[in-house]
Amino acid sequence: MRYGRFDDAAHEYVIERPDVPVSWTNYLGGKDFCTVIAHHGGGYSYYKSAQTGRVTRFRQNGVPLDRPGKYVYLREEEANSGAGDYWSVSWQPVGKPFLADPDAAVPLDGSAGRWRSAHGTGYSRFESAYRGIEASQTVFVPLDDDLEVWDVRLTNTTDRPRTLTVTGYVEFSFHTITVDNQNLQMSLYSQGASYADGVVEVDAYYEPWTFHYFASAGPDGAAADSFDAMRDAFIGSYRDERNPLAVSVGRGSGSQGTTQNHCGALTHRVTIAPGETVRLAFLLGYGSREAAGAPMRAKYADPAVVDREYTALVGHWRAKQSRQLVSTPHAGMNAMLNTWTLLQAETCVVWSRFASFVEVGGRTGLGYRDTAQDCMSVIHSNPAKSRQRIVELLRAQTEEGYGLHLFDPADFDPDAPTLPDIPSPTIVPRTDRAALIHGLEDTCSDDHLWLVPTICEYVKETGDTAFLDQEFTYAQGSRGSVWEHLERALDFTSRQVGANGVALGLRADWNDGINLGGGQTALVTFLHAWAIRAYLELAGPLGRTHAVERYEAELTRLAEVTDRELWDGRWWRRGITRDGVLIGSQANAEGRIFLEHQPWPVIGGLTTRERGLAAMDAVHELLASEYGTHLNWPAFTQVDDTVGFLTRVYPGIKENAAIFSHPNAWPVIAEALLGRGGRAMEYYDAILPYRQNDQIEVREAEPYAYVQFVYGRDHERFGLGQNPWLTGSAGWMYTAATKYILGVRPGLDALVVDPAIPADWDGFEVRREWRGAVYEITVRNPDHVEHGVRSFVVDGVTQPAGTTAAPVAAAGATVRVEVTLG
Repeated sequence: MRYGRFDDAAHEYVIERPDVPVSWTNYLGGKDFCTVIAHHGGGYSYYKSAQTGRVTRFRQNGVPLDRPGKYVYLREEEANSGAGDYWSVSWQPVGKPFLADPDAAVPLDGSAGRWRSAHGTGYSRFESAYRGIEASQTVFVPLDDDLEVWDVRLTNTTDRPRTLTVTGYVEFSFHTITVDNQNLQMSLYSQGASYADGVVEVDAYYEPWTFHYFASAGPDGAAADSFDAMRDAFIGSYRDERNPLAVSVGRGSGSQGTTQNHCGALTHRVTIAPGETVRLAFLLGYGSREAAGAPMRAKYADPAVVDREYTALVGHWRAKQSRQLVSTPHAGMNAMLNTWTLLQAETCVVWSRFASFVEVGGRTGLGYRDTAQDCMSVIHSNPAKSRQRIVELLRAQTEEGYGLHLFDPADFDPDAPTLPDIPSPTIVPRTDRAALIHGLEDTCSDDHLWLVPTICEYVKETGDTAFLDQEFTYAQGSRGSVWEHLERALDFTSRQVGANGVALGLRADWNDGINLGGGQTALVTFLHAWAIRAYLELAGPLGRTHAVERYEAELTRLAEVTDRELWDGRWWRRGITRDGVLIGSQANAEGRIFLEHQPWPVIGGLTTRERGLAAMDAVHELLASEYGTHLNWPAFTQVDDTVGFLTRVYPGIKENAAIFSHPNAWPVIAEALLGRGGRAMEYYDAILPYRQNDQIEVREAEPYAYVQFVYGRDHERFGLGQNPWLTGSAGWMYTAATKYILGVRPGLDALVVDPAIPADWDGFEVRREWRGAVYEITVRNPDHVEHGVRSFVVDGVTQPAGTTAAPVAAAGATVRVEVTLG
């Protein structure tokens, strides 16, 4: 069943039926203020940290999932138009009857209405038509202000004047989540809320530097006619957000005070002439009434300012998108790469992993491997944030070379602000630096390796080779150049090997469900080679010649170990338990083949083409499906803790034979490198959210965002998507599609164009900005091959045979690249 559609011209996903099975979300904000918002208006906001900077409340695992939210209620005041009837612009929470046909005429008697919503790049919009009133609420976070703006527009489509009460509502949270959720004896008595000058201010009394506010401006900047700042007074006894008392009577009670639960509820009474549109603005932000609320209210009371800030936000995203635009014969690829996968990948880089409707702020900080992989994909669209994240990773790398698996960047940032020294029970004492550095027992064997190619990709994208000579601290406090950080990462893995030369598994590798302890991991062995090759791409040309011979020798060793210890006849073994038992082998009854490591001997250049093809054929035969490629097969049904925690997970769920989205990108890359563009596209297509837009009764999750995992074929809900948005799948799928299927990827001194595409494609086009120049790339496929460059033309000049790259051009130049396959 279909609930919505992609609007590619507007870069929006439009939800035409509001009764979607689950909440479909969007992320607003790219700096300090973040809002996670659902298609019903539900969700929450935070400032800087979802853990310690929460602004509005969220009821974890509630029914429905997204309560409470950012709601605008409308109440009819005219006696001949259904006085007292009220509804919400975002359908929920009131939930009036709706027309299933989005094009049906809306009756004026209140028997039904039409509701739709649209998620866009940095904004979400809710629209309703009910009782002759068309309403919209566009929610966005401006580029440079720490607040959320609701641009509300009401149009009277009838032939008589209409008077409405319009109420904006949010429920405030005590801003530290553990206190808000677990310690009510403190949180209920430690906040106060007051109203003045059009602004509800909430103070965190234990922390006198923390304030939040909710403000509004009606037509001509008018202040609210009534308000509530106490949640229970607004909602009323034995009611909830569906039928709040203040909305049902059409007026707030004027409640305010200290302690208990607080809200921002601001009610305006407006009269709208026939055919007239009126506008109101509601503002939710961080800061006090005096320092932030009042100035922001004065600023955004002018609709022209709201329009200007919204236009700037949209322009900001269009500029990001324009840095790489694709036009292929595949509509889904175009929509996802040009808008949704880029947006999702950027969201992961900016907001990490701990702010969603599933991860709701119970943890904070950065995951080492996740962050390293995420920022690799968006260096072209967000180089500044990518560099910031890379520096944070360098500072959280130990002198031994491994990375701290989960860390708070502030703990290692010499310029991080410090909290005032007051005896507040909400302040978490700073941990001594030495206590933050875990030993090998808590070290994941792969974390640090992802950093190496990410930094190399940063240099190739930006041309900032000087970055490699800059010095940054290690977690213990000593300093080293970026070159030295990279070498310590590579050397750590070289030391952490067993007697047979295979990498030690340590606490876990990429697959957190495989906990080998004293066992060994093929995946890290393969990743090590990939990371070394990335390093060597820079080290030789940039004069780091003293290390080249050593790392080339290590590559030779890895290739020998790979062939001798890890080839299983048809595919690569996954590893060896601490008891010496092979896993991911044909000898196993369960967990005979795993996905995540099979592509890496191809990607890392460790194997022959014949073995690469054989392993990838086994993946296709045993792991592929119509919804994506499974993580392993057969599923584990017997617990074996020497393999890992995944054997204690239901078959078909997460690490135990689910379709774990993140590594689904890796066979795409391997098949493209093997020249099998059709197979690469088959893998890309199978898990593509866009393709499941008309199967929502199966998928349930958003058709514009990758999920963490899809239920596997061993589960009765095969195809169900879980945990959307904050997953490395987005960045990796963006990388796989753009750099390997389309084949456009930066080198140190040239832009490679070496596609691997389906044979039935006639070609495609890419507009790519790189180092200040614009590359207009046209690829033609007259012979309908899957791979192979027959001719390469740059600005009308045919390049020598075998050329697959265009050189760096001067900033401001436009370079036309024409590639013919064959």
